[in-house]
Amino acid sequence: MTERVKPLYQRIAATLAWCISLGHDFMTIAPRTTLTVQVAHLCAQVLLILTFFLPIKIVVLLGSDTVPAYLPPWLQGVQKNALIVGLSVLTVLLYALHLGAGIVVNRYARAGARALINQGENASVLAAQLPLATRVFSRFTRGLSDASFALMAFTGLLCLYPSLMLVCLVYFALATAALMALHSRHPRIRSILACHPLAVCDAFYSTGFLATFAFMILDFLYLIPPPLYVALISLIVLRQSLNRLKSMSQDILFLSSHARHITSMRPAAKRCP
Repeated sequence: MTERVKPLYQRIAATLAWCISLGHDFMTIAPRTTLTVQVAHLCAQVLLILTFFLPIKIVVLLGSDTVPAYLPPWLQGVQKNALIVGLSVLTVLLYALHLGAGIVVNRYARAGARALINQGENASVLAAQLPLATRVFSRFTRGLSDASFALMAFTGLLCLYPSLMLVCLVYFALATAALMALHSRHPRIRSILACHPLAVCDAFYSTGFLATFAFMILDFLYLIPPPLYVALISLIVLRQSLNRLKSMSQDILFLSSHARHITSMRPAAKRCP
C-alpha cells in the first residue's frame, strides 16, 4: 500500500504518536516551563469562558425586575443595580487576567524554545529557528491544554446535560467513521483532505455544534429538557469545547507540517538540571 492511500486512522495514529514523543522531549528538556505554559493556556481558556458567560448574566439581570431566584442565596440580598455593576467590574477583571495569562504564555514559550534549541548539537545554527521553535512550543502546549479543557468540559456536560453530550459523542463517532470510509474509497476525498485540512477541520466541528444545537431545539419542543439556564450553560460550554478541539486539531496540523524542521531541533536532547 502506498503512502497516498494509507488508511486515515493510521495517519492519525502515527501523528499522535509523534506528538507524544515531542511532548516527552519538552517535558524532559524544560518540565517546569512546559507545565507553566500549559496551565497558563488552560487558565486563559477558563477565564475567556467566564468573560463570555457573565455578560449574559448581566443582560438577564437588566431584563428582570428582581434578582433571579436561581442565583446563590448570598447574592439574593444584594441590590440588583449593585449586582449588575459588580458583575460588570468582575467581567473586566477576568478579561484582564485572561490577557495576563496570554503574556505568561508568550514569555515562557520563548524560554522553552530557547531550552530546546540550547540542547541541540548545533545550538548556534539552530538559534536562527528561535521564532519557529517558540511557535512550536506554544502551539504544542496550547493543544495539550485544549485537550485537557475539552475533557473536563465534556465530563461536566455528562452531569449537566447527558443527552446533549451523548448526541455529541454519537456525531463524532459517525462523522469520523464516515470520513475514514470516504478517505479509503475515494481519491477525490483524499485530495480534499490533503489540500484543505483546515477547512475540513472547521466543517467537522461546526457541523457537530449545529447537530447538537438542533437536538437541543428538538428536546425543548418535543422531549423533556433540563432547566433553561442549564441548557444555556451547556450550550456555551459545548461551543467553547468544540472550538478548543478545533484549535487543537489545527495545532496538530501545524506541528505535522513542520515535522522536518522540528526534528532537526530534537537530536541530542538531554535533561536539564
